[in-house]
Amino acid sequence: MYDKIKLWAARTRATPDVSRFLDKAKEQIDHETGEVCTFGSLNGLKVSIYMGGISIIGSLAKFLYPNNIYPLDMNSTAQAIEKLSDNLHLPITDAKVTGLEFGRAFVMAHPVESYLSKLGDMPRLLRYHFDVGTLYYKPRGKQQPKVFAFYDKKADAAAKGMVLPVGFEDANLLKYEMRFNGRLPQQMGVPDVKASTLSESGFYRQMIKRYQENYFAISKLNQVKTDVMSEIKTVSDAFDVLVARLINGSDQTQITAFVEELKEAKVFEDRKNYTRLKRKIQEVATKAGVTTSDELIKELDDEIKNVGAYI
Repeated sequence: MYDKIKLWAARTRATPDVSRFLDKAKEQIDHETGEVCTFGSLNGLKVSIYMGGISIIGSLAKFLYPNNIYPLDMNSTAQAIEKLSDNLHLPITDAKVTGLEFGRAFVMAHPVESYLSKLGDMPRLLRYHFDVGTLYYKPRGKQQPKVFAFYDKKADAAAKGMVLPVGFEDANLLKYEMRFNGRLPQQMGVPDVKASTLSESGFYRQMIKRYQENYFAISKLNQVKTDVMSEIKTVSDAFDVLVARLINGSDQTQITAFVEELKEAKVFEDRKNYTRLKRKIQEVATKAGVTTSDELIKELDDEIKNVGAYI
């Protein structure tokens, strides 16, 4: 399930000159410090050689396979790191992981946007729905240590000129991934995160658990029951049905934008009221007796649950 990673391998006197193993390697001089840096690539990975160390950035999946449709598990990740070490003639297992993407693409029954429109808010993160094929949950501000992304993988592949494997040409590919950047030991609650750590059973299981827990922390839209009219007895019941219909039939971005508009206007003195409002909206949208679980969300729920079935 690993994809793009960022590695940093410290240089020592014993470190070989890896620039000769790179494609299109070019030197660049920092005129302020006089430091000579070398930049090149290796089967799609971006490799930068500095005085203090070597930076390696790119998709491990694409490095091992022709594309990143097939996710890397523990074993294939170990193979990718071994291949990288062999290609650079440098042991990479002890390299520090400074950035990491973890996720996979799911073959869905309907277009990707149909699922994204039913995903609501995520605790402590802001929801960004820039276009019909992408949905992000990110912290406020420039620092982005943790981001959760849902997007149309087929559209993403087309934009990047990547050829899909045979059989995926007409598939609805929804990719959900976690992106961690910087301070990985603190974020993961472990002493250190090295290239070899990625293929350790305990760490991989922890990543699967985080992947699932963060998905299920997202609020979801439900469907209003088709036979709900028989359950309406009072004006209050009718009001609940109407509001549930409006919420579940609306674009979740509108709800998020409204809450943000309230914040900008500083409507509430107590900031907890914004959270209370979002919780109230979710309660009405999922009110027992009025709504039932959405079939598309059930499908996506099952895919996420099955991720950890064959570790």
